[in-house]
Parts: sequence; structure tokens; C-alpha cells
Amino acid sequence: MTDISFGRPLFLLAIPVVALLGWLLVRWRARRPGAGLPYPDLDELARVDLAPRRRRHLPLALAALAALLLTLGIAKPQMPQDQARKQSTIMLAVDVSGSMAADDVEPYRLRAAQDAALRFADRVPRAYEVGLVAFSGGASVIVPPTTDRQQLKAGIESLVPGGATAIGEAIVTSLQAIEERQGGQVREDSARILLLSDGSNTDGISVSEAVDRAQGAGVPVFTVALGTQDGTLPDGRPVPPDVASLATIADQTGGEAFESRDAESVSKVYERLGAFIGTERVTSEVTGTVAGLGLIALLLAGAAWWRWGVRLG
Repeated sequence: MTDISFGRPLFLLAIPVVALLGWLLVRWRARRPGAGLPYPDLDELARVDLAPRRRRHLPLALAALAALLLTLGIAKPQMPQDQARKQSTIMLAVDVSGSMAADDVEPYRLRAAQDAALRFADRVPRAYEVGLVAFSGGASVIVPPTTDRQQLKAGIESLVPGGATAIGEAIVTSLQAIEERQGGQVREDSARILLLSDGSNTDGISVSEAVDRAQGAGVPVFTVALGTQDGTLPDGRPVPPDVASLATIADQTGGEAFESRDAESVSKVYERLGAFIGTERVTSEVTGTVAGLGLIALLLAGAAWWRWGVRLG
């Protein structure tokens, strides 16, 4: 409720006025002498339908609620809502370095990432273009930005682990794919990069240079650090994720950083990202909804008066 605002806040001053008029009406009805029956016919008196005390107050309560809602409607209430971004482009940058073969995330890191990416593809609105970049010692576009989810899923399934880790190359390659799709220049607030990795940058351009380019293009990078600090390869070599470096990338580009230590958490992160990475927070007027509820309350007040108001049979 704290997020509600009003386009015409001065009309809210009418609420205490309406409340005062309602109170005066109640007091006036309470003090008004009863009209009585024109003749003392006890049989007619017996047919008078006296509703229980609580029910007799219901019409007035509903009328008061209707007045309140209609007054709020006049004040043009507004609420923030999430709505789909228009013409969004999302690049999935997935680490396929040799360390992604570690099995500390069942069945192994890359497979868990692939399964989560497939769910992400189903969750992101169909109107958004989603592309796929795979990176190890270098980075390459596996699937350019497209609305074809089957093509995207086929690209995700084709990933295999092996090689070094070029995070900087992954970011730059993703930016280039976005720029090519958008006519050579990234439109304002229209693109996101979702980068999943388990290691530090060991090859290609520096992360700082890639971050500068992402900042210049206005493209936030959301990062997911995959794996546990105890993760090892089949030959026993330790491969802990570099959580701090990935968090820095997200922070400096305006994205958000996540950690995933098991297959379930990877899926939850992707599901959450799919829900908001392609949405934006906007303020929408809800006058129609509030006024509609007010009219419904008014109709219910009339029905309650007809049903339970004091009347002669």
C-alpha cells in the first residue's frame, strides 16, 4: 500500500468531508422520531420485517465503502507495476571452460547450467530476442539474438566443456551481437547480458576493458557464480568459483550478482532472472479498478437495503 500515489491528491481532502456527512446522516436518522403506523393493526405490525441489528447496519456500511472508493477514484490512484520491456535483447553468456566439468553441482556444472538455461528460455517472454554466447579461451556467438526458442535450445544443448576462461571476451562478444542486431548501436535500456561462470578471467581482453564497454553501451551484466569452494575436477585439481570478480562486474555495470551452489539454486536464479530481466517498473493509473469496486459496493448497498432494510411485508 505504501507504493500507492495519486494524480489528484487534493481530492483526498474530500474523504473526511464524506465521512462527516455520513456521520451526520447516521445521527439524524437516530434522532428522527419513528413515523409509526397509520392505524393500530396488530396483524399488520406482525408482518413488519425487522432484520437483525447487525444486518440493518450493512447497507449503510456498504454505502460508506462505496463513497470512499469513488472518492479515491476521483483522486486518480496510481500503483507501480512490472510490465514487459519493449524490444528487449538478452544475451546468455555461458562459461564452457574445462572447470565446468566439475561435479560439485549435480550432475556437473555445465549440465546444471544448461538445464537452467533451457528453463530460462521458456520463461522469458516470447517477444524478446535471446542469443547465446559460449566462452572458454575465447568467445563465440552460438545463436544470434532471436525469438526462435527451438534454435536457442538447440544451441544450449550443443555446449561442451573444455579450455580456459575468457570472461572479458564473453562480455564484448555479447555486446557486439546486440549492436549488430540493433543496427550498430544499442538502444537505451533495451538490452541485458546474463553471464554464468565458475572462474576468473584467464585469457583474452581484460575484464575492466569489457566492463568499460558495457558501461558505455548502457548494458547491465547480470552474473551467476556457479559451483562451491570445494569443487574439483576428476583429476583432483581444485576449481572454486571467483564470486568476488563476478559480483564486481555486476555492480559496475548496474546488474545484479547471484551465487548458485547446486542445481536447484541455479534453476531458481534463472527463473528469477527470467521474471524481471526483461521487465521494467512503471507507474500505472488504477482509477478504473477503484471506481469499479466503488460501483459494486454501491450496488451491494442497494441490494442489502432491499433485502434487510426495515419494510412492511
